Amino acid sequence: MLAFNEFKTRDDAAATLARRIGERLRMAVYRRAVASMILCGGTSPLGLFHTLRLLPLPWCLVTIVPSDERWVPVDDEESNEGMMRRELLSGEPGFAHFVSLYRHGRSPAESLPTLRASLADVPRPFDSVVVGMGDDGHTASLFPDSPDIGNALHSDAECIVQQVPSACHPRVSLTVRSLLDAREVNLLFFGARKRAVYEASLRPGPAEEYPIRALVQQPQVPVNVYWAP
Repeated sequence: MLAFNEFKTRDDAAATLARRIGERLRMAVYRRAVASMILCGGTSPLGLFHTLRLLPLPWCLVTIVPSDERWVPVDDEESNEGMMRRELLSGEPGFAHFVSLYRHGRSPAESLPTLRASLADVPRPFDSVVVGMGDDGHTASLFPDSPDIGNALHSDAECIVQQVPSACHPRVSLTVRSLLDAREVNLLFFGARKRAVYEASLRPGPAEEYPIRALVQQPQVPVNVYWAP
């Protein structure tokens, strides 16, 4: 259920993953006339987005959900949605349906009911999920130093609010349950330091220590790892 793919360059990793996502989305549209995927923010997926947006795909039939979001306006440089709209959703990909995890003028807690309702309408299971991993083993906004990480890892809700001491803004994150409501999960990360964290996450231990464990140590959904130095 866990496949590790090593590449010489980050561009090679991004291109290979982009092709796989394209195949999954085309197959989903052919079989069900709709497709859905989860995409992560950060810097690691930029090359993936640049390759993915050039693929000839039926974008108007695709729903895209961010794995998590900082509670900042879309035009803020720290917004995952803003980054995705700039780096991926230009040209044809702009016809995709994007599910925002931010509500202007409201607090994260006040917005949870509407956020969860919008997520509940997305076709499931997700045809492809792309997540990253931080140097501390976090994925999405499931951080080991969050005081509520236990609930975040085991919640049955679609998404949760996380107050992370090391972060400047509150965050909304999809839960493990949502991330694993998928046909496959793709884990994309780069560099020797994260490789060491990934290998540590494969050893026995609680997911609270390395939240990525909740994905790489489960037997239900295939996980494909894409890594380059």
